[in-house]
Amino acid sequence: MNSLSQYLDLYEAHRELLCSAAAPVTNGPREWAAERLREVGLPTTRTERYKYTDAAAAFAPDFGLNLRRIGPEHDPYERFKCQVPNLSTSLFFVMNDMPCVPTDAARRLLPEGVVVESFARAEGRMQDVVAAHYNSAADHDRDFRQGHDGVTLLNTLLAQDGLLIYLPKDTQLKAPIQVVNVSTARHDLLSLRRVLIVAEEGAHGAILFCDHAEGDTAYLTSEVVEVVTAKDAAIDLYTIEETNARNRRFHTVYTRQDERSHVACHDITLTCGLTRNRLDARLQGSGAHCRAFGAVIADAAQSVDHNILIEHMAPRCESTMLHKYVLGGESRGAFAGKVYVAPGAQQTLSQQTNANLCTTPAARAFSQPMLEIYADDVKCNHGSTTGKMDDAALFYMRQRGITEDEARLLLQHAFINEVLREVTIPHLYDRLAYLAEQRFRGNLNHCKGCRHQCGTH
Repeated sequence: MNSLSQYLDLYEAHRELLCSAAAPVTNGPREWAAERLREVGLPTTRTERYKYTDAAAAFAPDFGLNLRRIGPEHDPYERFKCQVPNLSTSLFFVMNDMPCVPTDAARRLLPEGVVVESFARAEGRMQDVVAAHYNSAADHDRDFRQGHDGVTLLNTLLAQDGLLIYLPKDTQLKAPIQVVNVSTARHDLLSLRRVLIVAEEGAHGAILFCDHAEGDTAYLTSEVVEVVTAKDAAIDLYTIEETNARNRRFHTVYTRQDERSHVACHDITLTCGLTRNRLDARLQGSGAHCRAFGAVIADAAQSVDHNILIEHMAPRCESTMLHKYVLGGESRGAFAGKVYVAPGAQQTLSQQTNANLCTTPAARAFSQPMLEIYADDVKCNHGSTTGKMDDAALFYMRQRGITEDEARLLLQHAFINEVLREVTIPHLYDRLAYLAEQRFRGNLNHCKGCRHQCGTH
């Protein structure tokens, strides 16, 4: 069966059930998404921004969906206990694609007025916020150069709920908000997650997402995150993946930034199967800043693909991209980063860097940095490097009594550490540095579940 037709047929056959069990806000754009999806289809490697990942093939198998919204068998707050040492967070769970009701302890750590709630539960008191911003940043009619994205349209077509994170004006989060995404099922499962982050004027906060997959089930996850920042707001967004070889993950972030707002996106991939991370950032207010960081450790047949578009639509905006890959086995790493500077977006500053370290002959790295500039008063540059382990450095270290295995580990860790150092939460950096070391030692093949003390949360 065609990978697209099976989802459109499912939508037509179960539309009433899909809509009746969904949060009302998600029902609004379904027909629009279905029409656009019929036009563009699911992307293949012939699609410009999917050159290195065939989404149509990834979505082709027959995965189950939880249309009836059957809740998890166990309370995640009782089942998952471990956390980053010395890191205090407001902890929330999403099981497959169902946000769980938070505990009173999680709510108490939130400043007054901050909301972390499912769309279904939030629409009563936050209806105006959810209705105004849901699917606004992700609406591809605004992307006049790239067109609609079939993966996002499919998410919009079938998603039934989502998670709202709302920071009112001048809020300062003292502790990060932590969202643990857990894939858990007895049968192959498709999860369609949706997140809406709204930071009002002057609000600042850090939000940490941890992705895990239980057992040997095959999971396909599509997650669309929309980040809307008002004037002078700042959001640090961390996404850490520890899944397994049968996991397919499509993670897409859309940001819409007003003047002098700051957004930093950190993507850390420790273990995975097939992962595609996409960031579309629109700097629409003057003086806005966007930073995108990525660290990837991959081996075996794992594949990690980052695709980034940062649009400078206003003057005096700044952007930074820094992505580093350590690739072993027969793994594949792909990076495509594009900075677009619109006419009139003068005094733009942009730096784009991608570096890849292939530790085995069969590992493959693909790099495509791009600039598209329509203003003359700008400072924009990009760089890309791909290489193998430095034999001279290995020889130097071995001459000083360090074993070859330990020397390789130290060089790999030093290479990836440039990205990890951008983590501004001290105890989180310590934990990630430790997990990276364990990964290089072969002690972190994939997450066995948080009860085994291997996760980041």
